Amino acid sequence: MRSDGPDLLFIQRASVSDPIAVEVDRPQAFHPRLVGFWRGAEFYRVLRVVATRWEYGVTYYRVVTDRGAFDLRHIGRMDPLTLRARRTWEVCAELDTVPVARLP
Repeated sequence: MRSDGPDLLFIQRASVSDPIAVEVDRPQAFHPRLVGFWRGAEFYRVLRVVATRWEYGVTYYRVVTDRGAFDLRHIGRMDPLTLRARRTWEVCAELDTVPVARLP
C-alpha cells in the first residue's frame, strides 16, 4: 500500500513555450534536483517531480509546484557558427491535476 497520497491524473490546459530560469540544489552535480523556477517575476517551488523523459537533445520533466503542475523542457541547442552547445529551459505545457483514489 502506498502512503504518498492519491495518484494524480494530468490534463493539459495550455501548450506554451515560455523561457524560464531553473534553480537546482547542486549545480555541479551530474543529476541535480530541481528546487524551483522563475517564470517572469514569479517563483514556482517544485514540490514533486512526477516523471522524467529523455529524447535526443531534450529532457522533459513533469512537475507539481506550489502554483500548479507543468511540463518543463531542458533543450540542448548548438550555435551553427561557433558550434558551441547551450542548454535552455522552458515551460512547454500548463497542466490541471485531478486526484484519483485507487480501490483496495
